[in-house]
Amino acid sequence: MKLPESLDLYVEGRLFPADAQRQTRSARAILDRFALQPGVVLGDEVGMGKTFVALAVAAAHVTVDARRPVVVMVPQNVVKKWERDANTFRAECLKSEADRTRFRVRIAETGVEFLKLLDDPPADRATVIVLAHGALNRRLADSWTKLAILQAAIKGRHGVADIRKRLARFAPRVLRLQTKVDEALLLRLLKAPVVEWKRLLVDAGQLVAEDDDPVPALLVETLDSLSLDEVYQRVIEVIPERASKNLQTYLSDASHALNSASDGVLPPIWQQVLRKMHLTLPLLILDEAHRVRNGGVQLAQLLKQQHEDLEEAGGALAHRFERMLFLTATPFQLGHAELCKVLSRFEAVAWKGPAAPAMQREVFRTAIAELEQSLDAMQMATERLERTWKRLLPPDLEEAEATFGDAWWEFNADGEKAAGGVANERVGAVMRTHAVARAAILRAEALLKPWVLRSARSLKLPEPHRGVPRRERLEGASVLSELGVPSSAGGLRVSADNALPFLLAARIGTLPGARRVFGEGLASSYEALLDTHREEDTVARVDDASPEAAAVRFHEMRLRESVEGIGAHARRLHPKMRATVDLAMEFWRRGEKVLIFCHYRRTGSALHRYLSEAMLEEIRDRAAVKLGCDPGVVDEELKRFIDRLDRDRAGDVLGHVDAMLARFPGLQQPAIRASIHDIVLRFMRTPTFLVRFADLGVERIPADWMQSMLDKQDASGLTLRDVLNKFFDFLAYRCGETERSSYLEALKSVQTGTHAGTEVEASFASDEAQAGERARLVANVRRVYGDTRDETRDRIMLTFNTPFYPEILIASSVMAEGVDLHLNCRHVIHHDLDWNPSSLEQRTGRIDRLGSKAERAGKPIRVYLPYVEGCQDEKLFRVVMDRERWFGVVMGAEESMGRVLSASAWEVERMAEQPLVPMAMVDSLKLRLEAD
Repeated sequence: MKLPESLDLYVEGRLFPADAQRQTRSARAILDRFALQPGVVLGDEVGMGKTFVALAVAAAHVTVDARRPVVVMVPQNVVKKWERDANTFRAECLKSEADRTRFRVRIAETGVEFLKLLDDPPADRATVIVLAHGALNRRLADSWTKLAILQAAIKGRHGVADIRKRLARFAPRVLRLQTKVDEALLLRLLKAPVVEWKRLLVDAGQLVAEDDDPVPALLVETLDSLSLDEVYQRVIEVIPERASKNLQTYLSDASHALNSASDGVLPPIWQQVLRKMHLTLPLLILDEAHRVRNGGVQLAQLLKQQHEDLEEAGGALAHRFERMLFLTATPFQLGHAELCKVLSRFEAVAWKGPAAPAMQREVFRTAIAELEQSLDAMQMATERLERTWKRLLPPDLEEAEATFGDAWWEFNADGEKAAGGVANERVGAVMRTHAVARAAILRAEALLKPWVLRSARSLKLPEPHRGVPRRERLEGASVLSELGVPSSAGGLRVSADNALPFLLAARIGTLPGARRVFGEGLASSYEALLDTHREEDTVARVDDASPEAAAVRFHEMRLRESVEGIGAHARRLHPKMRATVDLAMEFWRRGEKVLIFCHYRRTGSALHRYLSEAMLEEIRDRAAVKLGCDPGVVDEELKRFIDRLDRDRAGDVLGHVDAMLARFPGLQQPAIRASIHDIVLRFMRTPTFLVRFADLGVERIPADWMQSMLDKQDASGLTLRDVLNKFFDFLAYRCGETERSSYLEALKSVQTGTHAGTEVEASFASDEAQAGERARLVANVRRVYGDTRDETRDRIMLTFNTPFYPEILIASSVMAEGVDLHLNCRHVIHHDLDWNPSSLEQRTGRIDRLGSKAERAGKPIRVYLPYVEGCQDEKLFRVVMDRERWFGVVMGAEESMGRVLSASAWEVERMAEQPLVPMAMVDSLKLRLEAD
C-alpha cells in the first residue's frame, strides 16, 4: 500500500519543509511495516505532528477502498480537535479533488452513532470515523434502539398482541422519551418490522426523509440472535396491564431495569450486539494508546483477544481490524512489561482474510516474547547503571573528568580491561555498567525498531533560524532575570517582608498532629496550604486541650491573620507567587501571551485574583498618565476615548484590516469579513490593548493612529501587523472550513470587556471565580481547571491560540494533553512542579509544536521553573530534574516515581543532593527509533 499520489504534508505556514519530509517518511515506514506485521506504535515526542502522520496512513487506506472506513479512537475531550485536524488535512494536504472527495470525516460519540455511520450508502459513507474512547462501552441511550430491543424480546411470546398494547401505552414513561409520541404510533411500530420504522416515523412527522434510520441496520441484523430473556423478565413483565395505585412504582422499576448504567439490562445486550456484528475494517488508529497497557480497563477490554483454544469471548473490537496504528507520546514512560502489553494488543487484528499480515500469529507472539526478554535485560542494565551512578561523590566526578575527559564513562569502550585499571572503584563501576547498558540497549533497539517508530525533536529551531536553541529554561531565582534582576544561582529567596507567613506555614508542617502538606502545599501558595488546613478543621480542634492541638491551632490562626486581605503587590505575597505574577505581568506589558500551569485549585484561584488586581491597577495608572487625568476618573475617560474611536477612526481601522485581508481570497466572503471586523474592533477597544499600544493623549485621533499601532513590536520581534497577517493566513490556508468557523465563533463569543471596570465575563461566576471574587477578575486572564465547563474550556483553548483574548491562561492538568496553545504563545511557567517529568514535558509541549510562534519568530520557547530556596520546594525541584534525565534511559519511570513519592523527607533530601547525570551520557544511551 502506498500514500496517495496527491498527498503533500507541507502546508506553507503550518510547518517547515523538513518536518513535512520527516512526517512523510514516517507514514511510508508505517505502511511498509504493515505489509509484514499487524501494527505499529507511533511514539514521536510531543508536538511533532503524529496526527497528520496518522491521517496520511488513513488516506492511503481510503484511496484503496473507500467502502470501509478507517476508525480513529480518541479521548472524548479531543474528538472535536481530531475532526478539525482531519478536515484541515483533507483540505490542505490532499491536492486531488478525487482524493478529497473520498476522504469524508464524521465523528461518533456513542455506539449507536457509530453504527448509523456504517449504515450510510457507500457513496456518502464516512471513510474516516473519529470515535470517542468510551463510545462502545456506554449503555444504549437511544429511545428507538431500546424500543427495538423490547420488540425483539416479546417476539414469539404467549399473548404478544396484549403485550404490544401494554408497551405502547406505557413505553413513553419506561423509555423516557423526550418527544411526545402517541400510543397508536407506538403500537404500529411494535407490529411492523424495524426496517419499516423510518417510513412510519416520517409519515407521523417524527423524522424527516433525510434522517438516518432510527435503528442501525447492523443492530437490526443481530436482534434475532440476542439472548433477551432478562429484558423480558426485568422490564416487560414488570409493566402492568392496567393503571393502579402502584402504577408509578411498577413503571419506575421497569425504567430503572432498562436504563440503569450500573445494573440495567442494556449494557450486556450492547456487548452482545458488538460481538455478533459481521464487521471487518481496514485500520484502527488509537490515540493515547498507553491507556491500554492495563488489560482491566474498558478500552483494553475492547481489544481482548479471542484465543482459539478458549471458549471465553473476545473484546468487541477483537479481530475486526486488519491493521492497528497506536499513537502515544510517552511510550518509554511505561515499564518494559507494560510496553510489551501495549504491543500485544496488536494480536487482536484479523489474522485471516486476503489482507491478513504476512507474519503468522505464532510468529508475532514469539517476537513480542523475545522483545520482552531483551527489554527486561536492558531494564536491569540501565537500573544497575543508575544505582552505580548514584554512589558517586562530587570528588569522584572531578577526578574522572580530570583523568579521562568529559566523556569519561566511555573510556572502557574496548571492554572491562580499561575500567579494571581505574584506581577509583566507583568511577570504574560506572564505566563497566555503562558499557553493559549500552550493549543491552543496542540489542533491544534492533528488536524494538520494527514495532515502535519515534522521532525526537531537534534541539535547535529549524532553518532559517540557524543555531537558535528550541528551548531555554530558567530555573529558581534565574526566572527573575526577565524582570531585570541580575541572574543568580539557586532558588527564590524568602525576604524579610514575607518571612513571617512563610515561617508560620513551615512551622505548621512540622508540628505533631498537623497534616503533612508542608512540602507541596507550602511550595505552591499560602492559599493552598490553608485550604488543606481548612478553617473548620482548626475550629474543630478548639475543644482539644492537648499541647499539640493548641500549637497547630495557634500557628494556623496566625497564618490566616498574616495573609488575610493580601493583595497582588503586598510584600507578604508568597515568594513564588510574587515571581509568577511579576513574570506574567511583564510578558503582558511586552505584548506576549503566557501559559501558567499549577496543581492546586486555590493556587490557581489566587493567581487569577492577583493577576486581575495587578492588571486593573496597571490599566488605571497607565491610562491616567496617557490621558492626563486623575486615576479616579479613568473608566469614564477611557469610555470617552473609545466612543471617539468608534466615531472618528473605526472606518480607518477596518480599512487597514481590509488591506491585509485583500491578500487572502478565502476570507473575502461578506460573513467572514464581518466576523473579522467585529473581532478586531472588539479587541482594539479594550483597555488592556489601548493602554499598551495606543496614544491616548490626543484631542482627535490622528490618521496614522492605526498605522503606528500596527508597527509596534512584541518581545518576540513581531509587529501587530505580522501577528494579524499570520492569523489571517492561518484562517485562509491552514484551516479547514469547520476549524475556521470554530475559531471565529469562539472569538465572537469570548468576553473582552469595554473598559477597566467591566472586564468581567458572566460565566466567571460558575467557571472560574471563588465566592466574592467576580468583581476582581479581568477577561484577558482566564483559568481552566477540572470544573470548567467543556464548552468554556474549548472556547478558551481556541481563543488563546489567536492574537486576541485571553492573554494569560492559568491551567491545571486538564489542559496538559491533547490541546494546541502554540500559535501565539512561547512562554510557559510551571508554577507547580509534578513528580513525574513526563507530565512537565506534556505541559511544555502545549506550546512547543510544529508551526509554533517560536518557529515563526526565530526565538526560543521560554520555560520557567521557579522554586523557593532552602525548603522542600528546592528538594522537589532537584529530584524531578534528576528523574527527568534518567527518564531518557530507564524505562518504567512512572514506577520509579512511586518510590520517590513514598520516600521519607530524609530520603528526598539525599536524592536532591546526588549529582546530575550528564546529558551527554543520557544521549549516548537513548534508543534510536526514527524512520530510515
